Amino acid sequence: MKTLLGYASKYGATKQYAPVLADMLEGEIDIVDLKEIKQIDFSQYHKVILFSAIYAGDVPKYVKKFGKKYHMELLQRHFGICFCCMTEIYNQIKGYALNSFSRDLVNHAACIASIGGYFQYDKMTAMERKLLKIATKNQAYKKGELIQLDGKTNFSTIEEYKIQAFANKMNSIL
Repeated sequence: MKTLLGYASKYGATKQYAPVLADMLEGEIDIVDLKEIKQIDFSQYHKVILFSAIYAGDVPKYVKKFGKKYHMELLQRHFGICFCCMTEIYNQIKGYALNSFSRDLVNHAACIASIGGYFQYDKMTAMERKLLKIATKNQAYKKGELIQLDGKTNFSTIEEYKIQAFANKMNSIL
């Protein structure tokens, strides 16, 4: 059986890292852009992974719609949630999942994790940069160390070992 890896990306980080995650997963993987998908035949999938960026503590609306539309199908499969976000704190990551999907879907997930985040200032509007500056105080943590951001230089906390850890957990599911 195959795995469906559905991603959601605004600036391109999850789109960039979806194939990296797919390469670490065992078996045949179908990668789909959740914004573009209209209908899915779930009968061919044993596992489903939703991979989304977090914006202001939430996934994009179309990801929430996907979770609601295919709620029953997701509950009938092995399921994982992977975020591209700055926090490393599990309770915050799970909170993002609960804010985005139903409680029973979140409880059903075999793995909920973040691979790290990516501030792509060069792709943000002036308003987005200003809001991010207010929200983060131009600070972020990388490997437990507080980093001062200049608000202009792109900044990533995405780590391959985090992607591998998520893939290992999903691979361990029979």
